[in-house]
Amino acid sequence: MSFHKGHVRRPDKDHLIALSHAKHGERLAGMRAVPLPAKWDSRAHGIIGPIKDQGQCGSCWDFSGTGCVEVAYNKAGIGGGATSFILSEEYTLSCYRNGQCNGDDNTTVLDWAKAHGLPLTADYGPYKAAPGKCHYKHKMKLYKIDDWGFADGNGGAGVTPTADIKSAIMQYGAVGCAVAADDAFQAYTGGVFQSTQSDPNQIDHDVMIVGWDDSVSAWILRNTWSTSWGEQGYMRIAYGANLIGTEAVWAVKHAA
Repeated sequence: MSFHKGHVRRPDKDHLIALSHAKHGERLAGMRAVPLPAKWDSRAHGIIGPIKDQGQCGSCWDFSGTGCVEVAYNKAGIGGGATSFILSEEYTLSCYRNGQCNGDDNTTVLDWAKAHGLPLTADYGPYKAAPGKCHYKHKMKLYKIDDWGFADGNGGAGVTPTADIKSAIMQYGAVGCAVAADDAFQAYTGGVFQSTQSDPNQIDHDVMIVGWDDSVSAWILRNTWSTSWGEQGYMRIAYGANLIGTEAVWAVKHAA
């Protein structure tokens, strides 16, 4: 199953539309077996960039996929720093075919980033929360990834097993995934969020997971609703709550 994801915090706009991707599930993770600590936070390793704001545009899928590409470069030590290596989501909305503000899938970004690459926001221009005329110029450098894949071995269907997500985060720095962003999720202000939704038909939002804490059995979720949401833009969410971890994906860039 794949999902058309583009949730914005507007009760009058629901972007949950079933969508099948021809290449979805084509590449699977060749995960290494690694010891898993009780707690991990990729932010402490300097590879996670600042929180972004998708605005009133169903582009969560764009931010999730782009964030994975940024992390891949930062983890490889060739991004120039997590606070300065900021790739353009606006380029994606405006320059190639996708669902734009009506929702899509983070794998759409990862496919394009492997085949062509993404430019820096500093080169392309600011995010406007709406598609427009493509401003790409051939002189703009595009940053490609070497590969991407699912964190489990079954093509990403359903909620990825907890141990597989942890292994992917340690190996690749973060994963992009889907979650059901119901009213309780949207109203989150802090603490460990517990499950309020278990219906896979309600999955409508792409985010990133950047770490975990076994002492509270929770993921560290990175959202794109600005730092005013949750815990400075982040959420601690119980393993599996609201189907967090659905179709978890990673991206990799090898150091030169």
